[in-house]
Amino acid sequence: MYPDPSTSRDDYPNRWRVRVRGHPARVKDIGWREAIRDEVKATYPQAPFTAPPLKTKFDVEVIFRMTPEDLDRPAFDLDNFAKPVLDTLFTSQNVSPRVTGVLLPVNDTWVFRLVLEKVGVETPQDQGADITVTSHPPGTPDLSTASASPSA
Repeated sequence: MYPDPSTSRDDYPNRWRVRVRGHPARVKDIGWREAIRDEVKATYPQAPFTAPPLKTKFDVEVIFRMTPEDLDRPAFDLDNFAKPVLDTLFTSQNVSPRVTGVLLPVNDTWVFRLVLEKVGVETPQDQGADITVTSHPPGTPDLSTASASPSA
């Protein structure tokens, strides 16, 4: 299930993609976490998946899809939107058990790479998020060192 660490990053089979639509991303709204949970369950009925081997690393990419009204709000800091997503997909002791660890029973301290982006959409039906979670087995080099060129 977990490939040899010497394989290419593109060879890893453990990639999950979730597309939440019709719900605005919110920092403190339980409805946002429930929308993520519901989409995980709809996309992956077998979730939450079993815990991977200890020291498995994850990278998470999130594209927040926002209406022009949300994009124009000065308090919509991109970094604030990451925590509800991570605490819902992975485990967190500070979140209701019904909306945490919905993808994997692993603490989000094992997320080693996080990529965030905001894009504009025209309609409330198109708002939400595109989320990709990729697992990397124990022993996988850090992404920054794996692609770095040798020093001269």
